[in-house]
Amino acid sequence: MKGYLKINFTGRDRIRFLNLCKNNHLKVWNVCTYDDSDKITFLTSLSAFYEMRGIRKKCSGRLKIDEKKGLVFLLKKYRKRIFFAAGLAVFFVLIKLISLYIWDISFDGNYSYTDIELMNFLEENHIHNGLKKKNINCDHIEFLLRKKYNDITWVSAELKGTRLIIHIKENFDTNIAKIEDTPYNIISNVNGVVDSIITRSGVPLVKSGDEITEGQVLVSGSVALLNDAKEVTGYEFVNSDADIYACLIQPYQETFELTHDQKLYTGRKNTALAVELFGRKLCFSGFSKKLGDYDVIKDYKNITLTKNYYLPFSVCKMSFKEYKTESFKYTEEEARQLAEEKMNHYIDKLQEKGIQIIENNVTIGVYENKCVISGDFIIRQKIGKIEYIDADTMNQPLEDGNK
Repeated sequence: MKGYLKINFTGRDRIRFLNLCKNNHLKVWNVCTYDDSDKITFLTSLSAFYEMRGIRKKCSGRLKIDEKKGLVFLLKKYRKRIFFAAGLAVFFVLIKLISLYIWDISFDGNYSYTDIELMNFLEENHIHNGLKKKNINCDHIEFLLRKKYNDITWVSAELKGTRLIIHIKENFDTNIAKIEDTPYNIISNVNGVVDSIITRSGVPLVKSGDEITEGQVLVSGSVALLNDAKEVTGYEFVNSDADIYACLIQPYQETFELTHDQKLYTGRKNTALAVELFGRKLCFSGFSKKLGDYDVIKDYKNITLTKNYYLPFSVCKMSFKEYKTESFKYTEEEARQLAEEKMNHYIDKLQEKGIQIIENNVTIGVYENKCVISGDFIIRQKIGKIEYIDADTMNQPLEDGNK
């Protein structure tokens, strides 16, 4: 910021010169000496250089400035370039203004729900790119997502730079106990039978083999405090923490038609480039061929300054691939193979979420015009959902009837 100089000192008393600089508390660094001459070079500050001129006379030497480095010299060099300075100022003002808004919303930890589905839900609730950060209530976003999606047991929304990052847990995670500050119970998010429960914090209200229903409290965050006479003298409210596994029935049904349309790509395609700025898209068409029916493949590239500093514009490369549609009918063998693939894909999705398949009771039926996959799985999965203990409950005085 203050700048520094690279100085060339020539004289026989170069060692004395450095000693006098040290005695006068003048800071020098990166000193280089030369055996075949009386020259030394070093770096020093601008203020120290002015004070060295008196020392130079005592040492019968000569000082020469080789280089000037730093912001102060850069500004002096371009002080007459008004438009450059104005442009630089405008740039920093724009960067500051852009940082007041969010320009990217991302999701982490979601398996059952796609980013597009969650993004559409947020837009329905007026949460979108280009929204002022001061108008974003992370607690409200968490509440909306937990209320809308029963499979989501925990949500954490945070603002980083110009990004809104939403972390999601679709199954209860013990790490929640380390993150949350408000005391809570663990309640059931399914109907089933408890297979195992290990409690680390809170009071377990169920045991292995118990039937449970959705919304039932499994581990209470309200811990009774007893005196020597085993009387309740009060309650301590904690973050419940437990590993709870349950067995339950997961219904599964899917149907598809045997007669279907299939796309056959012709190999003809066009490309185009689009620039999106503040939600407005400007397309630069490069069409060279007239296409019939086509698919559009979009490849977006967001422009960023840093990892968490997204800018309000992006570049999109679009490919248009022409296809023709022809009608085909699956044979019974093909239909059963496709049904197996669909079912295995569904099982893989369950296993990605840590769900164990205990029993498969799904059957495949091929009829005249359609194939039906129906039945159920008996699964074992980790369960639990947060239910916050409200402030009124925690502040409620102990009644005589509780003693």
